[in-house]
Amino acid sequence: MSDVQAINLRARLVVLSCCHSGEGEGVVGMARAFLFAGARSELATLWAIDDEATQVFMKSFFQHLRNRESASTALHKAMKSLRDSDKFSAPKYWAPFVLIGDDVTIAFAENHCERCK
Repeated sequence: MSDVQAINLRARLVVLSCCHSGEGEGVVGMARAFLFAGARSELATLWAIDDEATQVFMKSFFQHLRNRESASTALHKAMKSLRDSDKFSAPKYWAPFVLIGDDVTIAFAENHCERCK
């Protein structure tokens, strides 16, 4: 965490899609380190996350961000997509994701790569 705090970070949003990224030392652990380093907002998890559910969640989350929706709206819609699915409707799949900090909107550069759309 001290290494993270030592950098001058100018990120609007940091996404930590690893287990327990929102807990630990201090108030919110690793999340706190990124906020102190300069991140305006952070998506973190509160407990162990399922790999497959996280892949589905992240795809939905980033698609909503690409559509210029705010981070909180993208989080809400990604969580809802898991809740509404047959396979990942249990809270253990969608509830560990939390947004800390500002409700940012990301302006993505146009990407002409077909594979990336």
